Amino acid sequence: MKFQTLCSGSKGNCAVLQSEQAKILIDIGMPLSVLEKDLLAFGIRPEKIDAIFVTHEHSDHISGLEAFSKKYDKQVFVHKKGFLTLAKKSYYANHKITHFDKPFEFKDLMVSTFECSHDSAYCCGYRFDDGKNAIATITDLGVADSSVIDFVKGCKLVLLESNHDEETLINGNYPAVLKRRISGLKGHLSNAQASRLAVEMQKAGVKRLLLGHLSQNNNSPELAFYETLQMLNKNNIREGVDIVVDVVTQDKKSEVYHVE
Repeated sequence: MKFQTLCSGSKGNCAVLQSEQAKILIDIGMPLSVLEKDLLAFGIRPEKIDAIFVTHEHSDHISGLEAFSKKYDKQVFVHKKGFLTLAKKSYYANHKITHFDKPFEFKDLMVSTFECSHDSAYCCGYRFDDGKNAIATITDLGVADSSVIDFVKGCKLVLLESNHDEETLINGNYPAVLKRRISGLKGHLSNAQASRLAVEMQKAGVKRLLLGHLSQNNNSPELAFYETLQMLNKNNIREGVDIVVDVVTQDKKSEVYHVE
């Protein structure tokens, strides 16, 4: 499989995954014109995308969904619990919105989901298995426990939220109510929370960890990476050997990851 984040952050999120038979997008939180150029650079013509898998209805994940759906008329998948809210937001622009509530097969991929604790109608992480390898994406959640590790066990690559530096958020100029939302049980994972998950994910077999959905105001790639690196070192886990950690950002595409 091939995987790339086209953007990842508080202002927009989109990733592309290609298996032997499937070409899919995970969220479309970016302008159509930029997405089209990025897909061509990845090696896929936009009209060849097979489906879009939506995590939840917040604008940083679906702002470009309606435009892409209208132009290319592609299948959109969303969990049953988030279906009505998404349909209303996209104004039924695409009659191919399909909901599901259990794992299912799409071409050569087995698709399963993880319920994320987030202040949306419903938010899910995705896991895609092709029979040989697995990739998972988990962002937009305020609670991280052992169920996250169970979900990603055996995945070779995981995209994990590392949204904010706790001290930067506390001392920043956001209103108190927004600070509570971000750090709350239905908010976003901090660097500290992500770093603890990184340790357990390595033990569960994850080979490459992408830290994503970083806040541009309350975090930096350096802070996110350093906190996870410190936690790995503390647990005698060698970054670059036992697990490779990268940070993916809002304004720059990630490298193309080959999962074999």
